[in-house]
Amino acid sequence: MSADRNFDDLFERFHRNIKGSDKGRLREDLIREDLETFIPDLDRPGLKILDAGCGLGDMSIWLAKKGHDLTAADISGKMVDFTRERAAQDGLSDRVATRHLPLQDMLTGEEQYDLICIHAVMEWLAEPYAMLDKILPCLKAGGILSLTVYNLHRTIFNGLIKGDFYKILEQNFAGQSAKSMTPPNPIEPERVNARLTELGFKVELQAGLRCFYDFITPEVRDQRTYEQILLLERRYRKISPYRDIARYVHFLAKAPV
Repeated sequence: MSADRNFDDLFERFHRNIKGSDKGRLREDLIREDLETFIPDLDRPGLKILDAGCGLGDMSIWLAKKGHDLTAADISGKMVDFTRERAAQDGLSDRVATRHLPLQDMLTGEEQYDLICIHAVMEWLAEPYAMLDKILPCLKAGGILSLTVYNLHRTIFNGLIKGDFYKILEQNFAGQSAKSMTPPNPIEPERVNARLTELGFKVELQAGLRCFYDFITPEVRDQRTYEQILLLERRYRKISPYRDIARYVHFLAKAPV
């Protein structure tokens, strides 16, 4: 676990690049729409939810405001402190319990949840696919896993376009800098889908997040409204081949009853 990425040294940069940016907003809006569409009880208070790799706490705060009980955990102490402070400022301290622990220590099976959110975490793990086998014992019967992964296919496609042939040939996808925000282990969506199915999950959704947004030049992007981009992302994100080259892929999978 020591090789798993801890964002303590990237906290300020992560906050600056993601918080309030259209790319962060787009990912968050689409994930929320998916959850509201596929989880009928989401607007009924009382679900027990784990947000593993909570980051800046946006998902935890949003769900807590709906009346659910959150456990927000992260390997980064700075992320946990930020989430705890946000919960206190919003009067949600009684609904958001924070844990400064890596994802693996939260998936022990000692607690069971109605919903587990693992968003943009898997690709930062030293052994990413091993995580999948730990999830089912932590979900109640019929519970939901919300998982987003950094897409290997998009990483390869983008590398080819940019001429980063050495990365593709060597399958070395990590950024050049020690403080790079490029995940070192992009994930193969088909492998995730297959393993979840083998474990007994029913995969309810596999959809892209930012299918084309990252390919738009800044000049074109400035001429389009956020609402226009969101509308077209919604239209194509569940359709192959568009979802296959999305920056992230969102899975919603239901545990056996």
